[in-house]
Amino acid sequence: MLTLKEINHFQEKGWVGPLDIFESSKLTDAKNCLETYSRLIVEADGQEIMGFYNNVFNLETPRDLHLFHQPIANLFQDLDLVKRVQQIAGNDLLLWYTNVFCKLPGQGEIKWHQAKEYYTSSDIDYQKKTLVYDANEDSINLTVWVALDDADLENGCMQFANGSHQKIFPMLPASIPAKEGVFAGISAHKTVWQREQKYSLSYDFNENDWPLETVPIKAGQAIIFTEKVMHRSFPNRSNRRRLAIIGRYVRPSTQVYPYRWQGNFIDENGHNIQRHYCLLVSGEDKYGHNLIRQGHDLNDLELQFQTCLNQVKFEQVEIPEDKQKLDIYALEKQAIEGDCQESEPNPILHPRKYIQWSTWNQYRGMSNQEAMEEYIQLVGNLSRKNSHQSSNNEIKSTSTRANTSSEIETWLIAYLAELLEIDEEEIDITSSFQSYGLSSAEGVGMIGDLSDWLGNHLNPALMYEYPNIDTLSEKLAQKKLI
Repeated sequence: MLTLKEINHFQEKGWVGPLDIFESSKLTDAKNCLETYSRLIVEADGQEIMGFYNNVFNLETPRDLHLFHQPIANLFQDLDLVKRVQQIAGNDLLLWYTNVFCKLPGQGEIKWHQAKEYYTSSDIDYQKKTLVYDANEDSINLTVWVALDDADLENGCMQFANGSHQKIFPMLPASIPAKEGVFAGISAHKTVWQREQKYSLSYDFNENDWPLETVPIKAGQAIIFTEKVMHRSFPNRSNRRRLAIIGRYVRPSTQVYPYRWQGNFIDENGHNIQRHYCLLVSGEDKYGHNLIRQGHDLNDLELQFQTCLNQVKFEQVEIPEDKQKLDIYALEKQAIEGDCQESEPNPILHPRKYIQWSTWNQYRGMSNQEAMEEYIQLVGNLSRKNSHQSSNNEIKSTSTRANTSSEIETWLIAYLAELLEIDEEEIDITSSFQSYGLSSAEGVGMIGDLSDWLGNHLNPALMYEYPNIDTLSEKLAQKKLI
């Protein structure tokens, strides 16, 4: 339980911790779950990040993994934890959100931010309310930040602006470039802010006006804070990982994603939350504002499909480099999205995408259920790996012909023109890729497609070492491929 001193600390500063709450077994289960169902992704600048998948949303994201993975749900329903949250928020509590924050060496900061009603990291729909509070109650939205690795100043621990929860700081839309946004420093591959977003919001907040407190924390400890307190975390300048997971709690009187009841299931960050639900972790719900379950509503076939999907995504099975691999890709798309609605890719500029598109199209007319059944049968016949291993998931071309600098230059010009939707004449081969506004995700995609066309595996960092069409073409023509 929280002591009176700790409760006063929370009321005064907006946070309390580090706290020793959990039994080691519960932490071990949650950590093992995250490490089992994650994979390393290398961005174009060579930065490694940890990628996750939400099997209820069918979305690459570290968010709301508790909806599918029971060890994560168990962690945030822990009785000793819930009792402490009750001391601050009252007996009736909903767990409405979880998120994993993994900072690998080299990943940047999370900048100053607070949240009351809005939860967005960009300007996609920053005024769309995630939470609507009961007008007759004080708004309560508590975060429990659980350290699964030690966190200190070197690898990215948290810092709070003490007392700032007493004030709401205005959001400033489109006030900074997207690459400087609140969460840009730790952004995962293909995150929302990279999706054609040029600008991001910030907050009208001056850290010099507040007493700041840095909070190192040991693995297994937790911090409880109100989302109204201004907080941030430092970049990871160490050679150590910093893994943490958060859970957020509100009262049942609070409406979560209120627009869902009007049939709108796209949240403020552009994600489909139709199958989202809240967990009632204590007390009772007297209001009926929210969709409350004690577990997901996936049927037996969907659950079996998602289990097989995880085996593929997290490289737990041996996948042959042949038509089977293409069928696995296409059946996943057919099962989740239905018939292919994508435009036919250019087979020269996007050879891998073209082959995948063609294979997916062959399943046109197949129902989601039939696609799941075929996927399950196909994956079920694959050999299991003995341990988590990395593998090359690219579909390689078989071309062995040497390409001249001019041919590679022509390919890159055509690729950029298509990507940027401009005429080829507007591409300057001496201008940097960065000057064209390529995101990390787009850079990875370009080098991947170029790899397929050339028939050689290329390191995504090439576009940083040889930062324009002219120098990259010359390097690749020399056949000193990295």
